[in-house]
This record gives sequence, C-alpha cells and structure tokens, in this order.
Amino acid sequence: MGERLQLSLERIKAIPDEVDQITPYGAFFASISRFFLHYLQEEESSVNYLSALLSECMESCKKYVYPKDALEKDDLGDILSVLLYISLGIVYEDEERAICRVLELFIELYLQFKNSSAPDRKCLIDILYAHFYDYTGEFLEEWKDYIQGVSYKESDIPGRHNLLFPLFFLGSPASSYFSEEYEDAHRNDIALILGNRLLSHIEREWRRLDSKKHCLFGNHSPVSEGFSESEKERETGEVTWKSSPHALSFHEHQKKILKIFLKEL
Repeated sequence: MGERLQLSLERIKAIPDEVDQITPYGAFFASISRFFLHYLQEEESSVNYLSALLSECMESCKKYVYPKDALEKDDLGDILSVLLYISLGIVYEDEERAICRVLELFIELYLQFKNSSAPDRKCLIDILYAHFYDYTGEFLEEWKDYIQGVSYKESDIPGRHNLLFPLFFLGSPASSYFSEEYEDAHRNDIALILGNRLLSHIEREWRRLDSKKHCLFGNHSPVSEGFSESEKERETGEVTWKSSPHALSFHEHQKKILKIFLKEL
C-alpha cells in the first residue's frame, strides 16, 4: 500500500469518531467511511460480499441515494448523492491512484461539512469541478483500452462511476453491483458542474491524448458513435439524454453547451 493511500485511510479512520452520527450528515460520512475501511482492508472480494457491503452503506445513506430526491429533502442533497455514487463506485477501480482520487475527494468534501454546519454550496460544486478538471487526462487514459475494445467487458468499464462517463458512453451497460435505476438516476450528475470551461478542457485533453498516442482511439470514436443525432435532435435541436425521474435536470444553457460540445468532437 502506497503512502498516498495509507494517509487517506488514516484520515478516514478518524471520521466516525469525529462526527455526530445522530445527525444526517454525520451518519452519512460515518457510513461511507466504514464502507471504505471494510472494502479496502478486508481480504474478501467476492461479488456477493461486495454487494452486501454496498447495500448496507446505501441503506444507511438512503436519504441520499437518488440525486433529485435528495435535493428535494436537503439543499445539499444532490451533491451528497453524487458523492455517495462516486464513493461506492470505488469497487470498479483497480489502480491505486484511482482509488486515492475517490478517497481524497471524499475527504475534501467531508472537511467542508466538518468545518461548517452549513457549507457553501458553490464551494462544494467548485471542489467537484476542480476534481474532474484536474483528472480529465487520467480518466481518458483509463478508458482507452475499453474504447479500443482491448481488455474490458461491458460490465467492468473503468471509471464508469465518473461524472464524465456519459459524455463519451451514452449507453447504459449492466452493472454487477447496482440496479439499472440507480445507474440511470446518476447519468445527469454532470449537470451539477457542467460549464463551457469544463467541456473545452475535456475537448483539449481528448485531442491531446489522441495526438500523443498517435491516434490512440483509431477509427473508433465513442463520442461520434455514442452521440449520433436522433430524429428528435435533428427536428428540435434538443440534446437527448437518457434519464430517470430521480435524476438531476439540465438547464437550458447547459443543453446548449452540450450540443456545441458534441458537434465539435
């Protein structure tokens, strides 16, 4: 275990004792902390064991399972719902650096709640934005084998619990651990931080990586294949996006930004 991972785990170990677990936020962060510790420190890794561990954590955090529903109950509920989704998605990560990314995001957001009984919403969104901005290149690197069809099955897509995922793979592959409804409810999470700065950065990183790897993605473009315009898009100019009644909604200006992004890639 590397130093970066060890430091994150040591910090997470302290969280259940630091929070008031009677409060919703305290129970939320304590539950996810225990999930991380059990998952990363236990030898057991069977699908049944992990499914039981995930179910236990989701039950403890049931107020925040679905983003739209969570927002209706709590002004910060959608952000915590996204954090829960990303945190539980650690079961799909094999690389230690990817695991560290998840843990560090969790700790950074936790500290905002620890230091204030009512964290600033904009500050929390900025943390999410910075996280995905900083790691865009790594996310794309991790997807390259799947994009090329080299080594990944659809059920084991790297980075699938990643807010950038539906930008490149609009389909909804089966999950070994989560229901289809849970996956679909989080497909629009990018709506929280979507902006032309982020999409411009993603586009630059995509093109840089493609050039650096000498046509890394070959003739197979997941963007063009995943986002071929439907008849509805051509007729109405709308961005179609598979969603759920429990999902966040895009604002009109976000839909326009998305449409421009998809046309440019």
